[in-house]
Formats: sequence, C-alpha cells, structure tokens
Amino acid sequence: MKDYKNILIIKMSSLGDVLHALPTLYALRKNCPQARIVWAVHQNFSAVLPGKPYIDDVIYIDKKKLKSFSYLRGLRKKLHDYHFDLCLDLQGLAKSAIVAWCSGAKEKYGYWEMREGSFLVSKGLAGTHQYDHVIERYLDTVRVLGGRVDEIAFPLPSIEKEKGIMKERFRALGLTGPYIAVVPGARWSVKEWPLPYWTEFLRRVTASGMGAVILGSADDTVKGQVISRDAETGIYDFTGKTSLRELMAAISSSRLYISADTGPLHIANALKKELIALFGPTCPDRTGPYGGPDSSYIHMIISPTSQATPDHPLVNDPECMSQITVDTVWHTYIQAIKKVNG
Repeated sequence: MKDYKNILIIKMSSLGDVLHALPTLYALRKNCPQARIVWAVHQNFSAVLPGKPYIDDVIYIDKKKLKSFSYLRGLRKKLHDYHFDLCLDLQGLAKSAIVAWCSGAKEKYGYWEMREGSFLVSKGLAGTHQYDHVIERYLDTVRVLGGRVDEIAFPLPSIEKEKGIMKERFRALGLTGPYIAVVPGARWSVKEWPLPYWTEFLRRVTASGMGAVILGSADDTVKGQVISRDAETGIYDFTGKTSLRELMAAISSSRLYISADTGPLHIANALKKELIALFGPTCPDRTGPYGGPDSSYIHMIISPTSQATPDHPLVNDPECMSQITVDTVWHTYIQAIKKVNG
C-alpha cells in the first residue's frame, strides 16, 4: 500500500453503517501508521468513533446544507486545507460524493457498490469479497490498494466514564446483580419482534433471577413503557434515557444482548458481547453481526418464513418477525447464558 499522508474516510450514517466501517479504519491505521486520518460523519453518529491513535480529526457534515453553495464553499476550503492524498467514500451515495468531490483528494475511491452517481466522483474497488458481508466489502478497498487485512477489529472510544455513570444509575434503582440488555425497537417497524413476545420472554428471564434492562432511543420510549408495565419486577426501562455512549456502556456491562436488526445490535457486535440477533425481513449474511472467524459469541435466529437475500430485504412482509417464537428465543437464551457463565 502507498505511504499515504492524509486520508479522508467518508461514512456519515447510519449507526450500524458507521460501526461496519470501523474495521476498515483499523486496517488503514495498521497499513499507514504515520498518516493523518480524518473522518467525515453526521454529528449524531460521531459518539461511536474512537479518537487517537485511530482518528486524528472528525469533520461534521450537515446533510441539510449540502445543497447550499455557501456551505459547500466553506466545506471545500476546510477539506482542502488537509491536502488529502486519499479519500475513501464508504457511503457510496450522492451526499457522500459531494463531500468526496469537495475533498480535493488526489485519489478518490469507494467500495464497489457506488450508487446515485457517486461512481462519477470516486472509483469503486471490487475485491474477492465483493458479495460477502458489507464489512468485508469495505475492507476490500484496503486490500485492492495493496494493504494487508489480518483481522476484524473494531476500534471504539473509551466508555469507562459512562460505565461508572450507568452503574450508579442502576444501583439507584436497585439493580446490582447481572442483567441482560435488550432493544425492542428498530428503524423499520417490520424488523421488530412483537411487543407481547418481548413481554413474555422477559417474564421468563426475570423469573430465573436475571435482571433485564430495556434500551433504545426516544422513539422506543412507548415500547419500553409497554413492556415494563406488562411484565413483572426485575425489568428496568432506560429507553430514551441514555446518551449513545451510555447505551454502549449499558450493553458492555450486560451478560448478554438481544435485539432485532438495529443499530445497537452492531454496538454489541463491535464490543464482541455475547448476543442473540433476531432476523426476518433483512439478511444477516450482508449486514448482520460479524466478527470474522472469531465470532462464536453470535447466536442468530432467523424467521422460518424469511427468504431475504443479501441485497433484497423483505420490507413488505409484516408477519415475518412474528414467526420467531418466544420458545425459540428462550431456548437460545438458555444456551447462551450457560456459555457466558462457563
């Protein structure tokens, strides 16, 4: 790989997608230890990005202003001041193509799925993992450029402070023992496991003596209230009550994480937390939890009616997730907890 001096990574959203790009950041730093690496991102997803030695600077992109000439002029000047010799557009959309164009980088590349005309700005690089998991597709950009990829690693920011904060918050509510972390929501409602299923499952969990912490964004607040209201004691609802790093800390300190296909699932994966992933309308072969060969911490449950393929989700199958039974998740949970407890 060339001895690049100034590198721009463009991956602005969403939460899961940003996390999927972290192994590429890790590989770039390993191959270019002296380079200045800058990441362009939407500010609300920046909390999962690490600082030095992996990232030297972060540039926040306001997607609502990308059509403003004055904003683009300022962005272009800001980016040109870095004198980028390499730009990696891992978003592959029109909005990221604008940022790549503004970068002034001598070499502009992306992974092979360059959409919405982004291929007119950055050259898509297709490697041997062209049809594999998206993490491998991103890593192919490093491989094609001559870099080595020896492992799947997720560099993350320190969350020690947030772990202490969450421990005190849990203690104040009476949660001092082990717990599992669950997220009932998802960006698409079709990907969500039904709330009555969550309620019944968590009844069994708490009856066994394990605590349960419900996590999620403010959009998941009603779901958390319904589950915690209908279930019994031992359930602690923190939906809409944590920052992104506090959510990371709560997941990190849990015994086990469970959710459908949603951003926090990929946080759990990046933390290499023992997890159970529920998939129906989307295909885990492309965007599910992934850690390379060393990913025995992942327990996958796929709807028996699911016929989703890596690039064709079943967005019009609202009954897909209801085919995953409480008994199925419970039996998987028992096996996973036995593994965690040794």
